[in-house]
Amino acid sequence: MRHVSLYRKWRPRTFDAVAGQEPVVRTLERAIETDRVAHAYLFSGPRGTGKTSTAKVLAMGLNCEKGPTPEPDGTCESCRAIVNNSSMDVLEMDAASNRGIDEIRDLRDRVNLAPTQGRMKVYIIDEVHMLTTEAFNALLKMLEEPPEHVVFVLATTEKHKVLPTIISRCQSFDFRRPGVSLLSEKLREIANAEGIEVEPAALTLIAREGRGSFRDAEGLLDQLASFADGPITAARVRELLGSAGSEALLETTDALYERRAADALRIVDRLQNEGKDLSRFVGELVAHLRRLMLLPHAPEVALAEVGAEERAGLEEQASRIPAAGVVRMIESLGDSLSRAKRGGDPKLELELTFLKLARDYTEPSEYALVGRLEALEKAVANGAAVAAVPDMPSRAEEAEPETAEQAAPVEAAAPEAAPGAEAARYAGGNQEDSGPEEAGSGQGPERDDGQDGLVGVGAVAARWGQVMQDLKDRKQALTATVFAEGLPSSFQDGVLEITFPKESDFYAKEAGKSRHAEALGEVLERRFGVRPRLEFRIAGADGSASAGSPSMRTPAEGVNEDVPPSRPQPSREVPEATPGRMPEPEAKTPRRGISGGVDLAPEPEIEDGPAGESGGGEDIIRDPREVLAMARERFGPVGGLPEGKQNGGS
Repeated sequence: MRHVSLYRKWRPRTFDAVAGQEPVVRTLERAIETDRVAHAYLFSGPRGTGKTSTAKVLAMGLNCEKGPTPEPDGTCESCRAIVNNSSMDVLEMDAASNRGIDEIRDLRDRVNLAPTQGRMKVYIIDEVHMLTTEAFNALLKMLEEPPEHVVFVLATTEKHKVLPTIISRCQSFDFRRPGVSLLSEKLREIANAEGIEVEPAALTLIAREGRGSFRDAEGLLDQLASFADGPITAARVRELLGSAGSEALLETTDALYERRAADALRIVDRLQNEGKDLSRFVGELVAHLRRLMLLPHAPEVALAEVGAEERAGLEEQASRIPAAGVVRMIESLGDSLSRAKRGGDPKLELELTFLKLARDYTEPSEYALVGRLEALEKAVANGAAVAAVPDMPSRAEEAEPETAEQAAPVEAAAPEAAPGAEAARYAGGNQEDSGPEEAGSGQGPERDDGQDGLVGVGAVAARWGQVMQDLKDRKQALTATVFAEGLPSSFQDGVLEITFPKESDFYAKEAGKSRHAEALGEVLERRFGVRPRLEFRIAGADGSASAGSPSMRTPAEGVNEDVPPSRPQPSREVPEATPGRMPEPEAKTPRRGISGGVDLAPEPEIEDGPAGESGGGEDIIRDPREVLAMARERFGPVGGLPEGKQNGGS
């Protein structure tokens, strides 16, 4: 006896056998029972969901000898003729190959003929969206005024291509795509009836490969029944499909997340040697990562297409890998798949993508290169090995422009300047403000051992972007946004001064709130091993803190106004300079205690010369702007600022 394909043998013969389309079935059954059958129906939906089969069941119910009935017996002459495609009253037409106006005109000439055996003539037009515009117009006339004994059933997979005038004259039904569980259940029913031994895991793989099509899934089951000489196993299914398998997907994801580039590349080579389709593997890997991304937020969605045997590994991996890393992998693999589909070498594209994901290759910014160069100079100056230089900053850190070189203009213009080596440090050289530990060991707090083993402002400014990233990692994104607008400008006597641009005065006020100061203090203590008090400045109108004029101070939460000043209050007026004489220095402004560890900014203080003199030698720095002049003379232009701004001018 000739073999009949499973999808033909198991085509629905009754409404009860139509799986996954309960709303459509119920409506059609009620229409037959109440004699309210429309003259035209439009069935739309994905392929293999039962559109044509439902149309034939409707024709059987209308022409059954026991009908019209929603439960055709399938044994009468009319039902058998419809099943065997030999009925004269049911005409099935493929619009993909009969799409011209001549075919529709021929159909129009036969519409008026009365049924030969049954009660109704049913015309089933499949893939109706393929008709030409002229054919649509000819069909429209028949749909407007059909004979009473005619029912049209139009089926399409692309409803949007059907003319709106056609849709308006039909009762429209949308067929839904069945899920993996429903497909698996249907396949299990067919396998039991046909005597096919198949594992549950294999049924899940077949249903997933069916992609919502009963016909495709049943055809694949039929193919596997011929392929396997025993029970159908998941390994046999993967062998036939060329699938990598869940183990390879889990292994690849772990290798990429743990940045094991060699292991990831070996997986690609192994899969190609096994004859796997790498483009298909990328699609499977993206689907696996999608389930990892959705599992913490919508587990019912993520596990809808996963068999019970795969859930344990998926849940364990989802608990270890954060969603941000999964999203990053999906975006990179999606680009790789697009390039491969446009004609690129799938293996090369996949290797490039895996290498970028594992090694985090990006186009380095100028800030990252400058920071790396400064770190190398520090390592050489302190006698450290070049291998101890810290790695290139990540993309998130590169996005922060606050490197040591850019922070230098603000530091140089700060009121509390220091002579000699301090001038070089403020100018961005940073030769004397860090020991070998800061060169990238990555162990313990980072220090800048320029003076007394304490952290210098250069080290804080150079890592200001990393400090902001630490705040974000601690779920303090708002605090990071506030302090990202400022730059460290001075760090003396345990007080860290942060200068904000004039246009960012709002952020300066927010920075004074205790919750922001506490969060920043914790991060600074964790990274540098010291928790400084904080005070804030607002720069002048030119965007830098003026050394010769009093700075604007920002009010902070919790100011203790009752603390007496430790030094006398200086006058707020700046003395005018006379020819041949530098302005007299101002005394420091008292620092008043603030709850949360925040202090107000001090006024400029003139330091003694190198020999301990005070009051008149050539080496005494009488104006903070001399510091920047010395730095510019030694190192050249500082930080890329215009000449006027380097001198503290407006």
